[in-house]
Amino acid sequence: MSEFPPALGGSDGAPPLEPRGGAPEMEPAAMPAAPAAETDTRLDLAAGNRQDARRPNATQGGPPSAGRLWLAWLRLRQRQQATAALLSALVVLLVVSALLGAVVGSGRFAAALSSAALSPAAAGSPPPLRLQPTPVGTTTIAQENGYPGTTDWMVPPAQRSTTQIQAYLSATSVRPGAVLSVFVSVQTADTPFSIDVFRLGWYGGKGARRLFSTAPLVGEAQGYYDPARGKLVNCVSCYVDGRLGLIEANWQSSYQLTIPSDWLTGVYLAKVTDAHGFQTWATFDVLGHDHATYVMVTSDTTVAAYNEWGGASLYLWRLQGGLGGHARKVSLDRPIAGWGDEQGLAYELGGIRWLERNGYDVAYISSVDLHEHPEQLLNHRAYLVFGHDEYWSAAMRDGVEQARDAGVGLGFFGGNIGYWQIRFEPDSHGEPNRTIVNYKEAYLDPLLASDRAHVTTQWRDPIVGRPENALIGVMYAGFATQPRGFAWRMGDDSASPLLHATGLMLGQAYGCDLVGYEWDSVYANGRSPSGLRVLSTSPTLAKTGIRSLSNTTYYVARSGALVFAAGTIDWPYALDDVRLVDNPECVGRTQPVPELQALTAHVMAALAPAPHALTPTPRHA
Repeated sequence: MSEFPPALGGSDGAPPLEPRGGAPEMEPAAMPAAPAAETDTRLDLAAGNRQDARRPNATQGGPPSAGRLWLAWLRLRQRQQATAALLSALVVLLVVSALLGAVVGSGRFAAALSSAALSPAAAGSPPPLRLQPTPVGTTTIAQENGYPGTTDWMVPPAQRSTTQIQAYLSATSVRPGAVLSVFVSVQTADTPFSIDVFRLGWYGGKGARRLFSTAPLVGEAQGYYDPARGKLVNCVSCYVDGRLGLIEANWQSSYQLTIPSDWLTGVYLAKVTDAHGFQTWATFDVLGHDHATYVMVTSDTTVAAYNEWGGASLYLWRLQGGLGGHARKVSLDRPIAGWGDEQGLAYELGGIRWLERNGYDVAYISSVDLHEHPEQLLNHRAYLVFGHDEYWSAAMRDGVEQARDAGVGLGFFGGNIGYWQIRFEPDSHGEPNRTIVNYKEAYLDPLLASDRAHVTTQWRDPIVGRPENALIGVMYAGFATQPRGFAWRMGDDSASPLLHATGLMLGQAYGCDLVGYEWDSVYANGRSPSGLRVLSTSPTLAKTGIRSLSNTTYYVARSGALVFAAGTIDWPYALDDVRLVDNPECVGRTQPVPELQALTAHVMAALAPAPHALTPTPRHA
């Protein structure tokens, strides 16, 4: 979120207040209108009967009948089993069928996109997109999740460490064969501790598989952060820049973990437990499967921004003297504390579990990897982010835009994405990309006079001039605390083929807090992508007291890439019921939403339309 989230105009027509940091006034559209007709030719998920995703008694268009859908599905199955001669004949039949606007259906949802109304050559419209369903169980991810799981990765509240034991890792990601350093400090010297490493996923609903455990190790007292007092205690090795708020733990390595060659790409959790049962954890990605259909990026930069360990974050300042207000630089070389614990995995976990439960062909990288090698997105058919990925470097932004323009689909299954620009710097030992720079106030950034394009302020600030909605379709509009979130509601564009066979209905409220705790809106700033379509219009009430609307949107770039934006951090809550951050307002109402699971499956299929894309039929809760 912004340091001081802007009060945004809503249905009452009130103009937005200018956010701190010099951001321009840009008014969210009070009620997004139905899209122009040209949009329908840019993404035409040719759907069957849309009765479950339209206004009651609405006139139906001209989609194919259920019988034609079944016949097309049958032909597809025959094609997979027939001889080469029959395969060739059916290909001809499919081409003729496509020219007639036929649709291939499969499983729970219709599975084709057509641009018969306007050829790709006309008006620069993109080529048609196609959904290519594949049975569950054919991917490496599906096979991995067939192993027995465990719930031991979870930390019981009574055993959660505050000061007793703290830990961090040497990298946000690592490849098999490389070494990952685990840095641990115990409050009392010589207290034994152990390390368990889990791969997160579905695993029959248990959420993880244990892959590694150490014997008891002798703990070293290297200092700790006391969150209750907001102070560092006995941290002789700590580096503290009292002016900018940069804090590094700089502990000695407690364990060197060589990543086995057979560890599959994924999000891993290293849990550290002392002899008294107090536990803490840190996450990292294992890289690999570099040409997977999908690549999910974990939001490590945002976790670092909110991390309060040592008494300073990009939102907090508990140090004496200095610039105050908030840190201008934060380090990855420290444990996670405070708000940092409520970012990253807290919102990504539901997406990870859902992806792996359904066997999607996915690889995992960190936001630091994306910064270092943005070109790697071109090795995949679709880019995914879940939850809260707020802090982006210029290399990250450029890489995602270039991927879109090269035809890579973009799935923003979260909210408040790419709001702040950051830079990376080495840490005090010269290790590259371990320090994140974000001044927030543009006038404080030393680059203001020489390199305005990389000034660390909001992307929408005129100094940078690259508002988030120009890429994503929507951008941050507000946040709430009480209530923390709101129900998701369909917009007026009920004819969108992405909604076909989802069961979503106009006027129905879905979920308890699926729109929150931060959300995005369509903005009338002249930078919305051409052909933007609005799937949801959900009323919200910001902490500032301003009423506004949250929007879920999509558009198709000229490259043919689909760009989907959920417009809310809590979207993963619709996919899975495991939560790391409790919301007392929604006790008993945190079940997954099958209708939004179905919508997400449609989006996943449209994001990666290449013949090799794997988009299994989703398993609903």
